[in-house]
Amino acid sequence: MELKDKEYTLTIYGAGVMGTAVLSAILKSNISPAPKRIVCCTSRAESAEKLAKAYPSIETTYGDEDNFKILGESDVIVLGLKPFICDVVIDKIGPLMKDKILISLIAGWKIERFLEYTPYVSRVMTNTPAKFGCGMAVVSFSEECKQFEDYIMKLIDPIGKALQLPEKNMDAATSLVGSGPAFCLLMMEALTEGGVRMGIPYAIAKDCAAKVMEGTAKMVMETGEHPGALKAQVCTPGGTTIGGLLVMEDKGVRSGISRAVEEAANIATKLGQKK
Repeated sequence: MELKDKEYTLTIYGAGVMGTAVLSAILKSNISPAPKRIVCCTSRAESAEKLAKAYPSIETTYGDEDNFKILGESDVIVLGLKPFICDVVIDKIGPLMKDKILISLIAGWKIERFLEYTPYVSRVMTNTPAKFGCGMAVVSFSEECKQFEDYIMKLIDPIGKALQLPEKNMDAATSLVGSGPAFCLLMMEALTEGGVRMGIPYAIAKDCAAKVMEGTAKMVMETGEHPGALKAQVCTPGGTTIGGLLVMEDKGVRSGISRAVEEAANIATKLGQKK
């Protein structure tokens, strides 16, 4: 299969949170060759209308008849369905994906589940911050799809950062990358409430907590240092930080977060098992 010098159609089937996050990335990308048409498929007319207003340069469809028609006309398909929905519709849409480039965003679904329909499969796990250009994505490829590595990585990279990872690590990445924002938001919520408990107004406490997390992440990315080394730099002997950290260790915060990643990864594995 070749995309070079071809006027091709890219379709996002399942334009929910993850699908629209990838759509935003695609629209910001300088991919070459660029798709002549970008189509988003939804289940309801209201969703299609909302997408059309938000992204005037794309086309939208809704309902099985029109959605299946555009899948058959597409060259590149992004699957943004929930795992339980894909379980229901895969037998119907699978034949429509024959020999097309497939980019799957479906948590837990292994590449091999799609190979009976097309050999060109990439598995992508990204997260909700992708919609704002500061997300993370990990990508793995089927053997035949490796010829499209450069194209797919350039397509996905504008979400923030995209890295390749062997598929054996993708369930863990589903947890760390996909669920990670919720884990961070729980920590941000806790920091905010701690500030409120000590008398800081909620709005100010929330802004402080958000900026602390943003700045800390930037510090890790730009210095390349181990988080533990940067943490030690904040701790002065007998000071406030080491006192607070010891309470967090006593309460099992570190192991709680690590075990949350483990549990979410185990659930991702179960999501990918055939019913």
